Amino acid sequence: MSPVHNVLMRTTLTVTILVLTVLASVCLADKTYSDNKKGNRLYNDGKYEEALKVYDDAAIEAPQEPRLRMNKGSALYRLGRLDEAQEAYESAESVKDKRAAADRLYNLGNTQFFQGEQLFQQGNQKASEKYKEALQSYIRSLDLHPSDKDAKWNLQITQQRIKQAQQMQNQDQDGKDKKDDQDKKESQDKQNQDKQDKQDKQDQQDNKDEQKDQQDRQQDQQQQQDQGSKEDPQQKPQPRPQDEKEQMQKQEAQRLIQQFSDDDKALNKPKELKAVEGRRPEKDW
Repeated sequence: MSPVHNVLMRTTLTVTILVLTVLASVCLADKTYSDNKKGNRLYNDGKYEEALKVYDDAAIEAPQEPRLRMNKGSALYRLGRLDEAQEAYESAESVKDKRAAADRLYNLGNTQFFQGEQLFQQGNQKASEKYKEALQSYIRSLDLHPSDKDAKWNLQITQQRIKQAQQMQNQDQDGKDKKDDQDKKESQDKQNQDKQDKQDKQDQQDNKDEQKDQQDRQQDQQQQQDQGSKEDPQQKPQPRPQDEKEQMQKQEAQRLIQQFSDDDKALNKPKELKAVEGRRPEKDW
């Protein structure tokens, strides 16, 4: 849906008619009027670059003439230099003639509309702002010239574009929200995966440590078993020096008992007790 076929394009050219009260200014006014007509002829022939140069040269002699700026804006508009055209139309705001002022606003609205079209094609959300600027320019133009059917038509087209731009903006926002949600989900999944990987690594390390501890314990047990198997399980513990002395004393006692056990069993007979007479005391008590 190309906007060129919908918006009515009409770039109004104005002819400078100056009423001068000072005779010295008549020559300058005539030259400005002549240059402006020359530029208009070039414009109507489609020679927009040449027309633009004539308008610029004339503006040097009459920098305060707003109609030259308007015509310059029309040439820039045809050349597709929309930003410069908008600046030229806005600089001609001081135009006094009511119809010329309505035309200026109409042309400014067209310029702003096509600026919006460029942004819209690029998917730029600022398109809606430009369409709204064009809408206001058409409304102001109709305030000065209510019967302008072209302005009314362009006003309706611009309203439709504003709705389309708003829909595009909403879709872009929905897409952005979905993308943000997806990015957030992917980020959360990555964090969870990293956390799980870290936990798995820790579990693996713990298992390795536990297996190593178990192997160390088994090795210790095996070493103890190997050391125990080298000792004679039937061998009695060797007595300590004190134990050897006591053993020898017991053996000697048994030998003596055995030696005297056959001597009339002398060791078993009680000794006879004899009375022991003591000395008499020297004095009686």
